[in-house]
Amino acid sequence: MGQTKDKTIRDTTATVLVVEDEVFFRQVIADPLRAAGYTVVEAGSGEEVPALLLHHDLAVVLTDLEMPGISGLEVLQQVRSLDPDLPVVVISAHQDFVQAREVLRAGALDYLVKPFAEGELLASVERAVVACAANRTAHRNREVAQRRLADLVLLREIAETASGTVDLQSLFELILDTVVSAVQVQTASLMLPDEEGYLTIRAARGLPPGVAESVRIAPGDGVSGHVFVSGEPVLLADIDQDGRFTPSGDDGQYSTRSALSLPLKGRAGVLGVLNVNNKASGEIFSAADRNLLDSVAYQATLAMENFQLVNRLQEKAHQLELMNRTRSRMVCNLSHELRTPLTAVLGFSELILQCRPQISEVELAEYLEKILDGSTQMERLINGMLLLFSIDSGTAYWKLEPLDLFAILQQGLADLSGPIAKRQLQVRVDLPSGLFNVAGDSEKTPVALSSLLDNAVKFNRDGGRIEITAEATDGFIRLRIFNNGVCVPASFADAIFAPYNQLGEIDVDKPSGVGIGLSLCRIIIEHAGGRINLDPTDGDGTAFILELPLWDAAFAANEV
Repeated sequence: MGQTKDKTIRDTTATVLVVEDEVFFRQVIADPLRAAGYTVVEAGSGEEVPALLLHHDLAVVLTDLEMPGISGLEVLQQVRSLDPDLPVVVISAHQDFVQAREVLRAGALDYLVKPFAEGELLASVERAVVACAANRTAHRNREVAQRRLADLVLLREIAETASGTVDLQSLFELILDTVVSAVQVQTASLMLPDEEGYLTIRAARGLPPGVAESVRIAPGDGVSGHVFVSGEPVLLADIDQDGRFTPSGDDGQYSTRSALSLPLKGRAGVLGVLNVNNKASGEIFSAADRNLLDSVAYQATLAMENFQLVNRLQEKAHQLELMNRTRSRMVCNLSHELRTPLTAVLGFSELILQCRPQISEVELAEYLEKILDGSTQMERLINGMLLLFSIDSGTAYWKLEPLDLFAILQQGLADLSGPIAKRQLQVRVDLPSGLFNVAGDSEKTPVALSSLLDNAVKFNRDGGRIEITAEATDGFIRLRIFNNGVCVPASFADAIFAPYNQLGEIDVDKPSGVGIGLSLCRIIIEHAGGRINLDPTDGDGTAFILELPLWDAAFAANEV
């Protein structure tokens, strides 16, 4: 063991900074270190330390504790501030337990007392060099993990941004911008097969003019063709030396011969190929680059598939328009509304699976909350759609019974407490005193009231008001739900209750929602013998009036 340690010390190229104001003691420390193979940098005072830290790649700092001007403890604090990974060994002329505890608590790796044996000095420095290497490695690993995590989060933004991208080419350009940033490359291209099956460049960065338009590669040919057919990534340290592929003329656009190509693998097979060359650092591509770009390629493929899925839904909706214009609009609305939460659920789930060790508990809670929010949103949309379809088809089962209106409203507001707090909405509820019951279906009436409350939150303005008032009159409870956000003109009083209909153009100013909420509300309320209408507000927000029948014994036998 002793021989192994000696060999490690003699072979090392580590640089040690010795801070000692007395020349004699400085040489006592420096000479055996140089003899052991270390490079030694000397400083006669603590004032010199910050500049030396900037100009030398140090592995350890040895500092005397008691020096005029800046003390050894202050040198320790400077080093900890400027380079937390750099170990510090403090040397003192006194065996002082309190002093030793103080410097160790301040972050010193070791505490030596003069006079010390040469072996003790070398052992302490060796431990510091090993600790420095471990610290540097851990620091690099943290930086890589953080970079990968940040890049994957950025790719989630690609998937989310794809929902608002107007065309597929814009999505390709967005993907390449992210690739260049994530992998720090100067040249990148995204290739997809044309109608004849040949790979062509659909988007590129860093290629000379005219190159992208002229490239046409048959499946199986070259690196890109091989990746497209095999579905496996290819990492080349040097394409000239690799031997597997014939280098093509590059007209000088490649500064290195290292390349990385990955398949864009979708659910139905390989969609295309992603190529990168010329790392900004001039280094060859590594396995870590391949793993990172593999995650990038996965998220890019997910975004492309989501985009294409939405377009197919819209195309199908257009085909159905002649048969039923309103239903086709609902399909378009539904595709718009479902893709955003679906992207969030898929994207953040993948992020958690791939990078769980690097994700903090706070970030994990945030991502899980996004997944839950997206799932809840999709569940609400699908349940509403299925309920409306069942009502349309006549298969819905109805049963009228007494319902506690106050409890339903209270639960509806509780379910919306998060969005209400986020938008800083003021809620005022003014209901008649005492408990009262209205007639309704225990499953469907809460859906109608919750939908109206959701609209009051969704179409409100930040910091706005929600007012819920009611009065009993002529066997009914007259309930008014008001928000001072978006105003629905009185001229649209009938249109907003039409099934599958929404105000606004779907591609310009489409509001959130699918267009089933208000139509469901009217059907549910009227089925129980009630009424719902828009209440004019003279431009100050929107209000709905519901007339809900009070429960009467006559309803007890009414079951549909």
